[in-house]
Amino acid sequence: MKNIFLFLFILFLSNTSAQNVGINSTNPQVTLDVNGNATTVAATDGMRAPRITLAQLNAKTNYNTNHIGALLYVTDLTGGSTVAATAQVTTAGYYYFDGSAWQSIVAKSGSAVFIASLGSGNGSATAASIAANAFTTVPLSTVVKNIGGGIWNSSTSIYTVPTSGTYIIKSSVRLVDGSASRNIFQAVNTSNSDIPDGIWDTNSGGRWTMLYTRIAYFNKNDQLRLYIYSENTAAGISDASLNIVLLSQN
Repeated sequence: MKNIFLFLFILFLSNTSAQNVGINSTNPQVTLDVNGNATTVAATDGMRAPRITLAQLNAKTNYNTNHIGALLYVTDLTGGSTVAATAQVTTAGYYYFDGSAWQSIVAKSGSAVFIASLGSGNGSATAASIAANAFTTVPLSTVVKNIGGGIWNSSTSIYTVPTSGTYIIKSSVRLVDGSASRNIFQAVNTSNSDIPDGIWDTNSGGRWTMLYTRIAYFNKNDQLRLYIYSENTAAGISDASLNIVLLSQN
């Protein structure tokens, strides 16, 4: 009952405009518009999410897709993760629920921040066709993981880096089984071009997958994409993948 009265009291002190609610705001512009006391030195401005220990969060197994977007602050990691939903909770901090697991709001060093793929593992099926003689982005249709604030553009298959730092990039491209032999280039970079950090190879004509690894420093808001160049012959791609890991922040 105490919490109900407190909530009603806050609403009473708030100013409302249509469906918007304002706290210290006479003209709320969004659903909940909170203004602090920026000019009052003694005022401790801010909003705080519910605080919980990892042990307590482990015990809360009733989260589901209805709770996507829920926000918590984990204060203590004693005992470690004991359920799949909290496997990514490895440091104290803010976490959000993605429908199946708790994910960190900020990118953490040493963790995969982005994973995407194309295809189903059927080497005889063409998941994407790439024109010959052009540096072309591979369209990755399935995003497996995206945490830490990076932005994925599904229309262009471009990943916007969330924070400046050193990253390890791993990617793969598999041509449709039996593809004619040709020279082929693969890279992950901020533009589609022939770069020293890319690799050239010649496919065998049978089952063939090209693996690529790169360690590089990228700035916040750099736009990364996986791309290839298929010399003289269009490339039928059955599968592809892109894995981005943040090694260290600068």
